[in-house]
Amino acid sequence: MDDRDREHLSDLVVHAQAAVGYARAHGRGWWKNAETLDAVLMRISQVGEAASRTSPEALAEVPGVAWRDVRGMRAQIVHDYQAIDVLIIRGVVARQLPRLITGVRKAFIADGKREGRSDTAPTETPRPPWPAATEEPSRSRY
Repeated sequence: MDDRDREHLSDLVVHAQAAVGYARAHGRGWWKNAETLDAVLMRISQVGEAASRTSPEALAEVPGVAWRDVRGMRAQIVHDYQAIDVLIIRGVVARQLPRLITGVRKAFIADGKREGRSDTAPTETPRPPWPAATEEPSRSRY
């Protein structure tokens, strides 16, 4: 697995962790809160985007994942938002994303052993690239 694929898979893990974290933070019925559902859907779409940027060879190192479905979920969210089945999204968040995170981490460990590396996938969600609500926004003509 090359560095670019490792970066894309790391991004995938970060977005998957964030989606699961948003749902857990809101608790039971998280999908009934529009803001939480939107945030989770955005992160799931980014999981699909990261998967689409990862080489087929690297994806093959993560067994048991229907990568076509992962990328298809992104397309569904981005292009047909109103037709999203919340029951499916709940299942993705409860079962599929945790399995995906575990699978990618295992692939990182296996790849690291082959390559003599000791690094693994991120364990924390990094700070997003946009300013926090308490920071002064930059002046822009837009």
